[in-house]
Amino acid sequence: MYKQVDDPRGSMAGQIESVRIQVSGADPRHAELEARELRDVLRRLDDTEVRFAPPEPAHDAEGSKGPALLTPEVVLVLTGGSFTLAGTAIKAWVAVRKSRKVRVLHPDGTVTEFQGGVSGREIRKLRDGGSNGSSGPGPGAGR
Repeated sequence: MYKQVDDPRGSMAGQIESVRIQVSGADPRHAELEARELRDVLRRLDDTEVRFAPPEPAHDAEGSKGPALLTPEVVLVLTGGSFTLAGTAIKAWVAVRKSRKVRVLHPDGTVTEFQGGVSGREIRKLRDGGSNGSSGPGPGAGR
């Protein structure tokens, strides 16, 4: 499940653990935008390097358009730093939108998944839907 990605930095790279981060999106363009945003967030962490993983070769029939280009998933490679800190940053980033989904593939084969929280539309609906902060009956019940 985990595929080691060679790091061109040389001998020191072998001493640093790296994880693969799969960022899913509604479509390929959305996945890439989301992955770029998450990459920028993770780059702010101390002692970490985050880069796009090289695309894997397509294994489909000859002559196909190349599903690797059409996948709604982008893979980042995170090297160095603390995964606890990176995991907290990923969890906070994912929680902003319900559509965000991230899978982290660890070198030992374990997987950590993060799913987005309540969407902005849902928050507005709850806020503007007539509820004044109480957990009572729905909109208009207190009018």
